[in-house]
Amino acid sequence: MKRLFHIIALVILLILVDFSTAQGDSLPDYAYISGVNGHAQGYSLSCEARSAADWAAFWGVSIGETEFLEALPISDNPDEGYVGDPNDAWGRLPPLGYGVHAGPVAETLRDFGLEAHAYTDLGWDDLREEINAGRPVIVWIIGQMWGGSPVEYQAEDGSTAKVAGFEHTMILTGYSADSVQVVDAYSGQYQTYWRNTFLNSWAVLGNMAVLGSGEVTTHDEPPPEAHGESYTVQKGDYLIALAKRFGITWQELAEMNSVGYPFTIFPGQVLKLPGGEVQEAEPVSQPESQPEPEPAEPPRTIKGVNFQTHLPIVLLNITTQSADSKGIIPPYRLSSR
Repeated sequence: MKRLFHIIALVILLILVDFSTAQGDSLPDYAYISGVNGHAQGYSLSCEARSAADWAAFWGVSIGETEFLEALPISDNPDEGYVGDPNDAWGRLPPLGYGVHAGPVAETLRDFGLEAHAYTDLGWDDLREEINAGRPVIVWIIGQMWGGSPVEYQAEDGSTAKVAGFEHTMILTGYSADSVQVVDAYSGQYQTYWRNTFLNSWAVLGNMAVLGSGEVTTHDEPPPEAHGESYTVQKGDYLIALAKRFGITWQELAEMNSVGYPFTIFPGQVLKLPGGEVQEAEPVSQPESQPEPEPAEPPRTIKGVNFQTHLPIVLLNITTQSADSKGIIPPYRLSSR
C-alpha cells in the first residue's frame, strides 16, 4: 500500500512538472518590443524615476523625471518611499542615499493614471509573457548587471526591507534563448546582456519588477472612434493599442502609414486604415492651457559616482545587424569574440 502511494505521488509530480514546462515551451524563443525611447538619468539616484518616465512615455503618457521624483513618497524604507537625495552618491545603503523599490514606483505611476503593479519573486517565464504581450517591464538589478549580496535593513519604524548596494533599474524590452535586451536608465541606451548574467543580477533584490498594461485610467470620456477609413491620432494614443482596436497588427499599421523606428505617432497625425486612403487632417484645436511638450533631458553631471570604473566587461560586442535565425534583431546583437 505504501509503495502504491509513492507511485501515485510520483505520477502526480511528473504531471505537474510536464504542465509547468509546457507553459514555458508555449512561448516563442525570442520576442522584442520596439518604440521604447530611453533618456539618460539626470541625477545620480534617479534611475527609478527615469525608467518610470520612459516606461510611461511608451504608453503615451508624458511625465518628467523630476516631476516623477517629486511625486514619490519619502521614507527611510525603500519599500515605502524614496530614500535619500537624488544627488547623493550611488552605491550606499539606507538610511543613506539609496533610491526606491518597485512598490512606491508602481503606486506613483497609478497616480499618473497608468495601470502598474509591483511584484517580487517573479520567474523568467513571467517576464517572457509580458514581452510577448507587448508590455515592457521595469526591472530592479544591481549596477550594470553585476552580482550582489542583499542585506536586511530595519527602518526607524521597525519595518524591514531587503536592500543591496548599487541598486539600479532598467526596462526589459526583449529576449532570446540566451540574451536579454534592456534600456539602461543611466545612459538611456539599449544594451544586450547574457540571460544568465541578467537573471543573477535580478535575483539579488528578489526578482523585483513593475508590470502593467499602461492603459490610462483617468479618461472621463471614451476615446474617439475612427471616421471613415482613416483615424486622427489623439493624445495618449500609441501604435499597439490602435492596431488592436482596428483589428490588425501594429507592424501592419506602421507599414501602411510609413511609420518607421522608433514607431512613434503624434497627436493630429492621420493614419490610413485597412481599405482606405489617408484623408486630410482637420486642424486640431489645442486647449489654451496645454503645456509645451517636455524636451528630452540632456545628460547632466552626476555627483559622487563614477560608472566607468565598473563597466569594462559587461557589454558584449554590440553591433547593428538584421534579424537572424537566433532571433536577435536591431539595434543590437550578441557576437562571440
